[in-house]
Amino acid sequence: MKTQLLCIVFTFLASCDEPPVQKDSVLSSFERPQPRTEAEFVFITAELNALQPRSIAENREFCGYLGLNPAGDFAISPPKRGSLDGCTPNDPPASLQLIASYHTHAAYSYDYDSETPSPDDLMGDIAEGVDGYIATPGGRVWFNDAAARTAILLCDLNCIFADPHFQPDPYYPVANRYSLRALIAR
Repeated sequence: MKTQLLCIVFTFLASCDEPPVQKDSVLSSFERPQPRTEAEFVFITAELNALQPRSIAENREFCGYLGLNPAGDFAISPPKRGSLDGCTPNDPPASLQLIASYHTHAAYSYDYDSETPSPDDLMGDIAEGVDGYIATPGGRVWFNDAAARTAILLCDLNCIFADPHFQPDPYYPVANRYSLRALIAR
């Protein structure tokens, strides 16, 4: 509801395709150290798969950052335990060359549209100037492309550990890609 009201207000000021996002983060000058690769996807998918059982069992989001360690290998910052519907990661270690944020979406609930990134997920990555990876209760993995302001489905249901209680919503099918405007409309 809050997002819908913001969109209505912004419609009078600018296009809803590009809602304003604050760029006050220490990461606002972020530039990706390397193009996205298959190795990056394999690494982060394995890390999200390892976090999923705990996230689902505790019904909490977990979040952090993906980057390169001083040796040039992929690494993640320690996962931070969030709430049922949100997580703000701790600042990444100074030794981690940032690539992306990551977080899980907790356990399945009929009350949450958690099979896609939320508008806040994408706006948060845009504001930080960092890409993002999101794991859903259905076992999907998403990529938030901050520069393109787009969420892209990287792998579908059961790609990683999924909540055994998950049930697809027949009324809100999941597309393979969403612009920020489309996530807000969803």
